[in-house]
Amino acid sequence: MFYKLKIFILRIIGYDKPLRTAFLKYLSLKFKTFRPHYESILLESTKEAKKLGYREISVLELGVAGGNGIISLENYKKKIEKLTGVKINVFGFDYGEGLPSSKNQFDLPFLWSDGDYKVDKEKLKKKTNSKIFFGNIDKTFQSFIETNPFKISAIFFDFDYYTSTKSFLNQIPKNKDFFCPRVYCYFDDVFSINHHINEHNGELLAIKEFNNENDKIKIGKSLANLVDFKFPLGAEKLFVLHNFTHNDYLKNLDYKDHKSNLDIGDHKAGSLLD
Repeated sequence: MFYKLKIFILRIIGYDKPLRTAFLKYLSLKFKTFRPHYESILLESTKEAKKLGYREISVLELGVAGGNGIISLENYKKKIEKLTGVKINVFGFDYGEGLPSSKNQFDLPFLWSDGDYKVDKEKLKKKTNSKIFFGNIDKTFQSFIETNPFKISAIFFDFDYYTSTKSFLNQIPKNKDFFCPRVYCYFDDVFSINHHINEHNGELLAIKEFNNENDKIKIGKSLANLVDFKFPLGAEKLFVLHNFTHNDYLKNLDYKDHKSNLDIGDHKAGSLLD
């Protein structure tokens, strides 16, 4: 008992982030639909879509499971639609029978088991209003594309497996016209508390291979910085897909915060309030 207490205390003392971050994470675990990272990503992607002149967009969750994520998105989108005037269409994708069996070492089978996160379709149907596509992502994403959807501005990846993530990413180049010039991508499984996940397996391997195989579309990770305050709980798992040949890629977004730092005007130079 004493040893466990000692380890616990050492871990608290050695935690390299503010403890309020841990508290926020605890709230997200306690209240399953409390996802401030989902809300911030949805907000920022919608604001950018508005700057591009889009009046309606699509947002995808890949891996619906019990539905907590997609329910969160539905709740958040109501306020964001009212704020921005942009209509948000949320779509879910799920295998439908839990995780399929896998013997692929890059799928981290020592972490996941086949059948994990099985969906109760009838219960989910009562809880959500979004269209959910069930089945293999190779087929379901093409069925989605055939509906001629509005531009995809954000994607929440929670497929767990390398193979499933890679299967989705492989379909992006041939369908790139359905994606915004920049797409916010949240990858839920790029980290495990035992540090088993890295660039050689799982989602990170799928991203690396995608970037190696494509010149016109890249998925990148920004540097961490102390001024990054927009994405609580989500910044370290947030990537951005750059659709370089998109017709609107060069359109200026006129972000005032960048320009204000260089404009002395009537402000005090170097003010933290600029």
